[in-house]
Amino acid sequence: MNKTKIFLLISFLSISPLALAKVINLTCFNEGQVHKEQKDWTVGKNRVIKFNLGESSKLAKMSAKGYPLIEFDLQVTNSHFLIGQYKSHLKKELIPIFSINRSTLIVEKDSFFSKQNFPKEPRKCLMEE
Repeated sequence: MNKTKIFLLISFLSISPLALAKVINLTCFNEGQVHKEQKDWTVGKNRVIKFNLGESSKLAKMSAKGYPLIEFDLQVTNSHFLIGQYKSHLKKELIPIFSINRSTLIVEKDSFFSKQNFPKEPRKCLMEE
């Protein structure tokens, strides 16, 4: 092998798997919050939450106004993004805190904010680039 091929092979093998990981960015809000199909967040800004879902890393990061950045475990099924915490380090059984339908992008379960006195309207998510 010539030096160029060896260099390319070593470069390819040394690329971090995290660099190749697909990350899905979701911005979730109450239905009546975005006006005229534009990203006008003037109503209910305290109800916007953002998720960064790393499908390969199985890690979800959540940010919301008034809360620090929080990391959760992520399980991706055919129908849902399940965001929560595993019962043990064996990572066999996830306790979902958030459940987001992959086809409709509606937050179907929200255990984090449900105990607070916020409106109970379902949250819809937009996929961000």
